[in-house]
Amino acid sequence: MLIDFSIQNYASIKDEMTLSAETGERLSRLKAANTIVENGISLLKSLVIIGPNGSGKSNLIDGLHLMRSMVLNNPTRITDQLHYRPFALAEESQDDTINFRIKFNYAAGTYEYSFSFRQDKIVTEALKLVKKTTVETYFARHEQTYSVLPHALKPIADTTKQNSLLLYNAQQANDQHAIAVMRWFQNELIFVDDTQIPDQLVNLMKRPDIKSEFLRFLRFADFNITDVTVREIPTPTFPDELKKILDVISPNAAIPTSSQQLSAVHKKFNQTGDVIGTQEIPLSLESRGTQKVFLIALSIINAQLNGNGKTLLFDEFDDSLHFELSKALIQIFNSKQNKNQFILTTHELQLLDANLRTDQIYLMDKDFQGRSDLKSIFDFKDPKEKRPDIRYMKRYIEGRFGALPQIQVSEMLSALKASETEVK
Repeated sequence: MLIDFSIQNYASIKDEMTLSAETGERLSRLKAANTIVENGISLLKSLVIIGPNGSGKSNLIDGLHLMRSMVLNNPTRITDQLHYRPFALAEESQDDTINFRIKFNYAAGTYEYSFSFRQDKIVTEALKLVKKTTVETYFARHEQTYSVLPHALKPIADTTKQNSLLLYNAQQANDQHAIAVMRWFQNELIFVDDTQIPDQLVNLMKRPDIKSEFLRFLRFADFNITDVTVREIPTPTFPDELKKILDVISPNAAIPTSSQQLSAVHKKFNQTGDVIGTQEIPLSLESRGTQKVFLIALSIINAQLNGNGKTLLFDEFDDSLHFELSKALIQIFNSKQNKNQFILTTHELQLLDANLRTDQIYLMDKDFQGRSDLKSIFDFKDPKEKRPDIRYMKRYIEGRFGALPQIQVSEMLSALKASETEVK
């Protein structure tokens, strides 16, 4: 699972900020349900990041997603540009590096991996092996110079381009530590994107035992869905001109002839309210809330089936979900039964009081210079602010933690009135 992630000079994030999943020191509240020990490290099962629109919550998640993408995808040419998006509102940031650093557990090992980059090159890169009492640097790099490098990786380093990560080339050369890091990013760090449900999750509904578990979940979540179906739907025929273009771009690419359609089955009623049958409705035609619950539930089940220990990230978690359902899902994330980790961003202030520990609640804010700031309630110095009997939502609304949008309704109405006058 994720231990911590640090990011600097990306999008609205100027100064280094760290999202930590380590439990707070001397904090025992909800320890049995909300925490888990992995490789001797006490970790939180869920983190909730709350903040107003535009505060930078999505940029934090996007930054981690970009790090994952750069680890898993190697530029093919020396001229390929990296996704360089530094903080734009400070002159000195425009030429600075974007910095990523992450620490995580994988199998029996704990790793710390970091790199920084500009548009055309990797500037620094390091992989460290974290032991119980020591930290060993496995390799370290500044541009094309390596201060620490295993002898077996020297030929690999010599052929690593300035815009490539040594990690990628090392795993291709079967380096075991590089392979472990690569596998964690590929298989254990999961971004749950609600634009569509991937085939890997749809295929779960072809297993009767898993479908039965899923339908029970929906029933207890108060969804009137009696069954789900998976059907192969023919895809539209590609025009010959498009086929020729695709053949030039990728001669060996197979053009799909069908796609999988996941549908929900509902009871069908007559005019007097009697059940007369069932009706399939494609999930794409269901409400966004239903689609999101399908995705979340299937993601949880998939993580359980694949060994647990996953880190799942949900941006705008509460979007289209009723508060009671959002609260229930967080309760599931923090249950003794759960063996995975969930990181969420949300606007839903009521979730501040969803039986969370202070070290699980992060607040995102943005100052007058456009810089995002991340802080945990656990880090507030005033012990009164961290008492478990305090309703955090009330204190947030009072502005005790910051991260509160400064909305001036009268001025907004005045602006609209002025626009109306101009039109007339």
